[in-house]
Amino acid sequence: MHDILLVGGGLGGLATALALGQAGVTTQLFEQSPAFTEVGAGIGLGPNALRRLKGWGVGEALQAKGFVPSQLEVMDAKTGQQLGCLPMAKTFEQRYGAPYLTIHRADLHQVLSDAVNAQGLSVLHLGQRLQDVKADASCVKTQWLSSEGQVVEHASQALIGADGINSKLRELAWPSSQLQASGHWAYRTLLPRHTLPAAWRGDAMGLWLGPRLHVVHYPVRGGEWLNVVVLVETSDAAQTPGWDSQRSAAQTAHDLQTAHRGSCSRLQDLVRMSESWRAWALFDRQPVQSADDMAQGRLALLGDAAHPMLPYLAQGAGMAIEDAGTLAQCWLQAGLSVEQRLQPYAQARWQRVAKVQARARRNARVFHASGALAWGRDLSMRWGGAAVMDMPWLYGR
Repeated sequence: MHDILLVGGGLGGLATALALGQAGVTTQLFEQSPAFTEVGAGIGLGPNALRRLKGWGVGEALQAKGFVPSQLEVMDAKTGQQLGCLPMAKTFEQRYGAPYLTIHRADLHQVLSDAVNAQGLSVLHLGQRLQDVKADASCVKTQWLSSEGQVVEHASQALIGADGINSKLRELAWPSSQLQASGHWAYRTLLPRHTLPAAWRGDAMGLWLGPRLHVVHYPVRGGEWLNVVVLVETSDAAQTPGWDSQRSAAQTAHDLQTAHRGSCSRLQDLVRMSESWRAWALFDRQPVQSADDMAQGRLALLGDAAHPMLPYLAQGAGMAIEDAGTLAQCWLQAGLSVEQRLQPYAQARWQRVAKVQARARRNARVFHASGALAWGRDLSMRWGGAAVMDMPWLYGR
């Protein structure tokens, strides 16, 4: 019987395998895709996530592939004026023990995959789709369907679902909670920085706020590319979540043109620099209500499987990495049953992730505000500056 089976070979599953492997715990990692592909775009790793990753020995590899922004500049999308500035880089390093890092999702996945392979304590099974789960007092029995059509059964002490927002384990064991469409779309593109005007080749991370939209941009891949994300509210909410939702060129053009009507010329110029956009339909769930939402008996969820959130705190990957670290710490408690290890994990995490989920939803309203709310937001940043923009409650834990 295996120690732990992990459902999902994405960032959460790999982070969990890596964290457990640090203490010599073996895992079996099952991924439904027959091969890993370069999906997604850039993501941000706050100091809370990067500290843990550095502790697992992948800090230097991440620094080589990622980028450390000098500061965060918040701009008014309509006027082009700066609303506030948050020093990062050395300031975050000194304050939180790690900087803020921007990185392409595929690069982060590769770094974690390489580290897990180097440990040699996790076996990866590609092309395996979870079909059924039965847990009792002695073990968890799972049934898998391979990409070749073969049915395989396994038994393990515990089963951890890190299989994303469309989690199959969640569907089987936590069927009551429904995904909620936000009505927001994220359009993502990558631009080679050496081809951009000098104004767009700086070392800062940019955040532009406007009515029913915001734009974020930052360097990735060692600074060679600029990741640009335009997040807009539309009248046609998606039916299902997805990193690459089917969106026609006409729909994309309509959404971007409608969202940027009234934006300053500089921001409109940035959006016009790319003709190739990938659409991401944004979904989440109600914030986690209790520890039972994350662990029941020998089963547990982490990352987006447990607490999908809107990307308005840039903490989706960060919370999965935190989950992985906490789960590993709880698993290593000697003399306890599986349930007595997984329940403390859920108890330690559920209030933290619920707060981040709720704050991400609140940021969606604040970032896209108009009228009095936008006026108050802008005044707060102009007068409060870095003190208002920093988040010690998030980055310091």
